[in-house]
This record gives sequence, structure tokens and C-alpha cells, in this order.
Amino acid sequence: MITVISGTNREGNVSVSVAQTVLELLTNSKVDAQLLDLRKLPVDFAFRNDVFGNPDPGFSAIASQFVGNADKFVFVVPEYNGSIPGVCKAFIDAVWPEQFKGKKAALIGLSSGRAGNVRGLDHLTNILNYLQVAVQPMKTSINHIDKHLNEDGFLEDERILMTIQQELAKLVEF
Repeated sequence: MITVISGTNREGNVSVSVAQTVLELLTNSKVDAQLLDLRKLPVDFAFRNDVFGNPDPGFSAIASQFVGNADKFVFVVPEYNGSIPGVCKAFIDAVWPEQFKGKKAALIGLSSGRAGNVRGLDHLTNILNYLQVAVQPMKTSINHIDKHLNEDGFLEDERILMTIQQELAKLVEF
């Protein structure tokens, strides 16, 4: 099972539409996949979770389904202040490290600027490596993301879609 994680909780974000595209590409390739939209997390998950000794059954169920039951991850993360959104880091911190250990991940960075969140992908790689998650070397960085979406907000750039498909094929083999 591959969990695709839309790495922000900001309303109106484009990460979720890119994550949905990733999910569709995986399921069209007959890969078992699911989507975790961080907007669906309980509001106080960062303070009410098993790791901090204050369990929340709702968050525990989310962690079990989307992290514990997954073999691999695709993180779709926008650039926030030169890195990844705090909610993405808080989510990772709130899950028992053992649930990540030994798994694999692919990373897709988004930005409205010119770098495609390259620095954020480096930060996320370091965090995941610390948790003993193997991050595949091929990463997709999409700059000027707003220019690559159609009027419905979905990714339509064929070159970018092909790059994502190549990254996903490598993840499935990884």
C-alpha cells in the first residue's frame, strides 16, 4: 500500500490536487494506494496523540491506516518559509517512529516561485532518513505550480505528468 500525503492543511491549497493526480496515476497503474489530506487531521493532533502520552482515538486511527498500514509514501509538499509546512512536520512528529521505520518514500515539491521547494525536499529527506525511511533519489520539483494547472485546478502539463509517472514507477520498483 502506498500512502500519498498532501502535505499542508491550508484551505484552497493546490497540493491536494497534485496529490489526487498522483493517486489517480497509481490506481490507473493498478497500484494499491490511498490519499491522506492533512486538512482532515483533528485540530489538536499535535498535542493529543500517543507519542505525547495523551492519546486521541481519531488521530491513532489515522496514523494506523495511513502510516502503519503503508509500505511506501509519496509526500506532496509545498514550499513554506523555505522548507515544508509545519503541519507536515508536526504530523510526522506525532506518529510513533516505529510506524515509519524501514519504509520507502518518494517526494514531490511544489512552489509558486522558481525552485520547486528543493530545499524543503532536502529537509524532508533528512527527517525521513532519521526515521529510517529510505527516500528514493529521484525527486520531482514543480516550480511556478499555478502555471501548470488547468481551470479546474488540476495538473495538466504533460512533461510534468511524465516526470511524476517515472518517479512513481521507480517507487513501485524501489
